[in-house]
Amino acid sequence: MLEGYLYQVVSKEEGSAVVRLLPECPIYKAHFPTYPITPGVTLVQMALELIGKPLVGAKDIKFVEPVLPGSDGTQLRYEWTFKDNGRADVNVFLPDGTLSAKMVLGL
Repeated sequence: MLEGYLYQVVSKEEGSAVVRLLPECPIYKAHFPTYPITPGVTLVQMALELIGKPLVGAKDIKFVEPVLPGSDGTQLRYEWTFKDNGRADVNVFLPDGTLSAKMVLGL
């Protein structure tokens, strides 16, 4: 849904992926025009698309550092681990390795 519109996949393997944000995406014109920030809900949606499973529930979603699109397209690293209870622990990292978001998604 957002792939090709907000981001493109740079690389993907089991349990992780690197994506590049597309700074020309219209979402950034609305959120926010003079200081574009990637909306938290889109970080969750990107995780679901990368994992390839629908969302059943979510808890403990924390946005620790803002994600800025950058003029060349910021690259984010997603890492996820599946749990026996039908959940996935997901972490999102900025290019310098700083944790940007963490979430527990019910799949």
